[in-house]
Amino acid sequence: MAVRILNIGGGKQKPLNLGEDSSYFAVNLDKMYYSEISPAACESYYETWMRQEDQKREYYINADIKEFLERTIMKFDLISIYRYLEHVPRRDLLYFIYLISTVIEECGTVEIIVPDYHELASMIVKESVFEEGFEAHDILVTSELLNEPEDPHQSIWTVARLKHFWELEGRFESVNIERSFRFDGRDIYLRALMRRL
Repeated sequence: MAVRILNIGGGKQKPLNLGEDSSYFAVNLDKMYYSEISPAACESYYETWMRQEDQKREYYINADIKEFLERTIMKFDLISIYRYLEHVPRRDLLYFIYLISTVIEECGTVEIIVPDYHELASMIVKESVFEEGFEAHDILVTSELLNEPEDPHQSIWTVARLKHFWELEGRFESVNIERSFRFDGRDIYLRALMRRL
């Protein structure tokens, strides 16, 4: 079955459930890409692919994520958001979720991976600054809580917060939220699947 995928802020990370044998149209959206393909050109390729649906197509777009979501005419069956949602400022969060709802098909899935702030808070409460290995522990906790000043984490995520914010306006329902998800060599993440209503 042909699948339309949007990978938001994934950098070099591909969607985890990208089918190797299926036909798909994948758009990777991140400011880090060198690609010169414009959103308009990608939409033209999308229209061509929609008529054929028997090919694997993958495009990399260097564009502002909010602006892309506001303007694109493309619709997707799966949206992956890995290690990006925590960078969305709290004040913009509900609007971001709304924008996601406008580019995903009914019953489509949003797959989210974010740092689990409940786990990180527990790590801080239990830490001992005098134990061997504290420096590595501190780097992990500090980077996952704050990140770098030029690209800070600006929203907090726990199981309850994922359910609350994604279900708040009745556009999505949570299908599954997994704690201690192992990603990028660390098991301090939440992995959530949200379905568009």
